[in-house]
Amino acid sequence: MKDLNFFSSYSKKSNKKSFDKSIVLYGILILVIMGILIYGLSNFIAIKKLSNDVAAINLELEANLKNTKIKEILDKEQQIKVIKEDMAKLKALDKYVQDRDVVNELLLEDIRNNIPSLLFISSMSVNPDGIRIEGKSKDKESIAQFEHNLRSMESFERVFISQVTDDNGHYSFYLDIRLKEENADGA
Repeated sequence: MKDLNFFSSYSKKSNKKSFDKSIVLYGILILVIMGILIYGLSNFIAIKKLSNDVAAINLELEANLKNTKIKEILDKEQQIKVIKEDMAKLKALDKYVQDRDVVNELLLEDIRNNIPSLLFISSMSVNPDGIRIEGKSKDKESIAQFEHNLRSMESFERVFISQVTDDNGHYSFYLDIRLKEENADGA
């Protein structure tokens, strides 16, 4: 007698399915490789085309640079650019100087307003730390009054008469003023 195997047909189909899976995987792998190659080739072609365009534009630019009017315009544009950079630097420097301007016109005006009538200023030297005033007066009281007036001002930390000499009926004096340091908040 012969054995009948009713399940043999099912076992052959499962082998076919595994065979079909490998074909599908190989097909997907081939498609991925072809996609990568096509993508790389298209990028290469695009880069080559852009390189040719850049070369053509450079040739056209060189031809235009030979034209004197265009050359003059480019030179003027360069000069304008340099001038704008210099202006920006000057504005920054001006702002820095204004920020550091401890002795300004208002302070000098305050000093002038506190000068007694019999006192004259010969010279004034100003530095960031202070002011040195050299002057003459007809009497010592005017010098003392000037010192007192300046001490009452809030801008000065110290006012000191360093020297008074009698010079043929007039008194010459040196007055040193130390300015108050500004706080971080500008007060």
